[in-house]
Amino acid sequence: MKKALLCVGNELRGDDGVAIAVGQLVEEQLPQWKVFLGYDTPEDQFAALRDYAPDIIVVVDAMSGFKEDKIEFLDLSDERTYIYSTHNLPTPILLSYLRDICTKTIFLGICVLLENVLHFSEGLSDNAKASSLKALDKIKELDTIMDH
Repeated sequence: MKKALLCVGNELRGDDGVAIAVGQLVEEQLPQWKVFLGYDTPEDQFAALRDYAPDIIVVVDAMSGFKEDKIEFLDLSDERTYIYSTHNLPTPILLSYLRDICTKTIFLGICVLLENVLHFSEGLSDNAKASSLKALDKIKELDTIMDH
């Protein structure tokens, strides 16, 4: 099974880079996943994703509006669902485009505090670092389920 991870975020905006950190962890620990670092223009990775032709795409991004350490796979198939994003393309729209590439496209949201993504600052907060490790565990759980 071909598995793709699309990481969305801007490392210069503090905790908004949490998904990029997750991508780096996945590259180190889960070689069966191909990681695509979309940064803040994930649509730039669409051609590479199409060429890779994965069986599943997991999109990882920071989000706010929930408890800070919440890390969940979310169903954003309803394009009216609103999740705060610092990116030009709203997440539900991004997912609808990706589903044209791969019907099994899911979203892994990592909650961060809004005030930790609004300003330019390098590096993740301690909470975001801990959340990146929890997100890695969620991906490992998914990986185990898919392989059985």
